[in-house]
Amino acid sequence: MTWSVKIGPLEIGGKSPIRVERMLKIPLSSRDSCLEQCLSLAENGYELIRAAFPSVSMAEDLRWLVRNSPIPVMADIHFDPSLALAALEAEAPSIRINPGNMARGVDEIVACARERKAVIRIGSNSGSINTAQLERAGGIWSDSLAAAAEEQLQILLCLDFYDIILSAKSTSVPETVRANTLLALKDSDFPFHIGVTESGFGRDGLIKSAAGLSLLLAQG
Repeated sequence: MTWSVKIGPLEIGGKSPIRVERMLKIPLSSRDSCLEQCLSLAENGYELIRAAFPSVSMAEDLRWLVRNSPIPVMADIHFDPSLALAALEAEAPSIRINPGNMARGVDEIVACARERKAVIRIGSNSGSINTAQLERAGGIWSDSLAAAAEEQLQILLCLDFYDIILSAKSTSVPETVRANTLLALKDSDFPFHIGVTESGFGRDGLIKSAAGLSLLLAQG
């Protein structure tokens, strides 16, 4: 059994059931449309929404959505640690940071998340693994995904931060399965977010996602 974390009222891991997350498809600046989508997702069984947060200028939009959404919001952060800090200060109960493009400022992010009792998801994906990470893994994408997430996890643990969710996703189902298997062998105490990144649209996307998810869920 993994440890559990809480994103707002939503408990993830431990004895909790599998939770269902969806990426918001609308810019945060379109407040009414964002809320409409969140309401629709909640009605259809989704329990967590992840929203891209590409600019500090959207901080008040994020705060508004966090306060009005019927389900918790996770801010998706890339490249700039100031975005993570701004999202946390805008009351986001959780953020996702990418170990492929977030190497600096992690200590400040952790300090802010700790103060605000927020959860950090460490989310590596094949589109953002850098050359050095890939070379260290011998050019094997799945291994580099797992290693990148593990490396950032150890940084957070050294800072005595444990409210963590792990994920490692590729556009390839076999790579995703292997990356998560490698990560789980080392870090089975933490809850995992699983999925196939950029799985596509329509029937093909559904089949690809179902294949990856079913294999991972079958492994526990």
